[in-house]
Amino acid sequence: MKYNLSHIMRSAWSIFRKGVKIFSEALRMAWSNAKSHNTAKEAAGINEETHTWSGWRNIGYEVIHESKALYKAIISDPATKSGTRIMCYFGASQVQPIGA
Repeated sequence: MKYNLSHIMRSAWSIFRKGVKIFSEALRMAWSNAKSHNTAKEAAGINEETHTWSGWRNIGYEVIHESKALYKAIISDPATKSGTRIMCYFGASQVQPIGA
């Protein structure tokens, strides 16, 4: 499986800025999140491009009303009380350009 190293490094810096004391720990969390995401995507058998709701919004698309997430992944997030967050991912077949 290929990983987007640039995305992992940006994610590590984001985690570090949220309050993780040691950058190596933030980098480990970012790698764990990437592996968790890919594992969940493979387990669901999804081959299309996927993003979160806000991820699609950032690139100019909106999720079609009442679409169900294709899969969910549990990721590490030091900003939450529990230290984890559940992320829902939607596929390219479930979105439309904003304003369409």
